[in-house]
Amino acid sequence: MPKQWNEFSAGPQFVSRVGQRIDPILTGPTGLPNGKGKRTHLILSDLHQLRDSLTKAAGHALAATANGPLPNRLRGRGRPPDNAVLIFINDIMRAIKAAGLEPGLRYVPPESLPVRIYIELAPLIWPGPVIAPRRVFERWQRHRHDLICS
Repeated sequence: MPKQWNEFSAGPQFVSRVGQRIDPILTGPTGLPNGKGKRTHLILSDLHQLRDSLTKAAGHALAATANGPLPNRLRGRGRPPDNAVLIFINDIMRAIKAAGLEPGLRYVPPESLPVRIYIELAPLIWPGPVIAPRRVFERWQRHRHDLICS
């Protein structure tokens, strides 16, 4: 049975590294992209809620990968998807929507908020650099209705 995540199971070092990577993105002087071609400044309480939600999402992904890859529920050609990555992206999108932002998907610099957060946090959870975020997000878009998140 996979272990449940809380701030202490991931360790305070992991939580602080997530904060160090998220804070420059969330507190930029130009605000956050809202997916509508404009930028938005969040109030402090929404900013803290978004930061906490993203930290929890990273912790859940770390707990899901602690026991190896999640079982593949979708059969198809090619390499099976790592369902922990898809659930992590789903959690990022939920956190952004809960903060009142509209998540867009832009893969070239300047990246959209969900893509930039994924690029920053994925190397903390899975070893190695993020190579093709477009493919991962397109796979998430194809399978997001099949994900069961409790």
